[in-house]
Amino acid sequence: MFLKFEKFINNLEVFYLPEEGDYKHNVGIRMDKQPKIALIQPDSPFLTCPLAFPNLGLIYISSYLRKNGMSNVEFYDLTGGGKLPDNLRADIFGFSSQITQFENVVEISKQLRKNNPNSLFVIGGPFSSHSPKICLNAGFDIAVIGEGEIAFLQIIKEFPNARKGEHISKTFVDPNGLFPDWDAINPLRYKYQLEGKRCVNIMTKRGNCPYHCTFCAKSEAGKSPLRFRSVNDVLDEVKYLKNKYGFGSIAIYDDDVLIDKKRDMEIFGGLKQLGMPYRCMTRANLATRDDLKYLKETGCAEICVGIETADPFIHEKVIRKGTTIEQSTEFIRNCKELGLRVKAFLMIGLPSESRETVEKTKQWLKSVKPDNFDISVFTPYPGSDIYEHKDNYEIDWDENYLKTIWFSGEAQYGRCAVRTPYLSSDEILKLKNEIEQEFGRKEGGATDYWGPLKE
Repeated sequence: MFLKFEKFINNLEVFYLPEEGDYKHNVGIRMDKQPKIALIQPDSPFLTCPLAFPNLGLIYISSYLRKNGMSNVEFYDLTGGGKLPDNLRADIFGFSSQITQFENVVEISKQLRKNNPNSLFVIGGPFSSHSPKICLNAGFDIAVIGEGEIAFLQIIKEFPNARKGEHISKTFVDPNGLFPDWDAINPLRYKYQLEGKRCVNIMTKRGNCPYHCTFCAKSEAGKSPLRFRSVNDVLDEVKYLKNKYGFGSIAIYDDDVLIDKKRDMEIFGGLKQLGMPYRCMTRANLATRDDLKYLKETGCAEICVGIETADPFIHEKVIRKGTTIEQSTEFIRNCKELGLRVKAFLMIGLPSESRETVEKTKQWLKSVKPDNFDISVFTPYPGSDIYEHKDNYEIDWDENYLKTIWFSGEAQYGRCAVRTPYLSSDEILKLKNEIEQEFGRKEGGATDYWGPLKE
């Protein structure tokens, strides 16, 4: 017999359970009163490599639920072709969905509803935050807008009487002390490598990017403040991933590093001490040459920067990037001179695009020669200023065709919905393909056009 001690406070109990010859302390809702929860991460078959990096949203929610006493949680990671068990039953089904995953998520939910007619179906993630009504019309009971941890816990506590409809997050978790539930997904299924070492993604902060690019989809209703994890908290997660799973490198998934330079520099120094090369993203106006030198010294294997277009008018006035072409040029050249591999993100088909503006981007590429580059066809998404206020821009599209591209995930693979007064959809797509072919862009953005990549 093992010792069991119970103390009830409302619906809470404290109890001891044996684990590997010892006792484990748990605090939570009574097991017989907890609804069964199934969290489902959909696949992304439209990606070149769906198993590059795991989606962090739902495994953060899984961690938060367990931290708050929810022990009756099951996680199903369908990434890379995973399957649900036959006749899966649960009281609450939770989904996370990007716009490209939405049709798949709807189909999964319909199939599950057949055997779970009285269950609660909840959807969150980027698409729910921007288009909750579409989610509700597709059959979901609750659409979460914004961050999901506290919202989902509240829904569970109110089950089976949870209010249906839109659920806007108005309170936000402390990002410190909350790691993703890595054990829920088997992170070793994921295959990305950096510097020849197995790589995993982390986030060092939470909340909305403080900048306001007009192509970026943001939900004002679910907008959350920017919060920074402490240096120790970030490095503790990295140590955990290194020691338990054997990861040897890190992809920092923040929109922009170097917003808080002092904190970020301490993180980079800590990664160097741990022997963990890293990859990150930033903006051209955030990094000085000395900053970039420090990144190189601490093991940054690649830094990515959003340039979008090298036409000054589109860059500064249309998409309101908050940077200049001169800053972008200086950023790339500093990286090249320091031997820090740099990747540029570009788009074709932005409002006011013409052959002349595309040629400026092309000539800029030839001049600054980033080591890697991605060039995609612009696709407007709900929540972006361009989509919500199309009449203010020199751009047009067919809404039905645009939605077809949204839900298929084919925006980056040979389909274009937009047109400008100066270029048709076919012309935009042709110009994009011509740039990739001329510069010999390979998988991942590498090109030999201006010489081999630095090792």
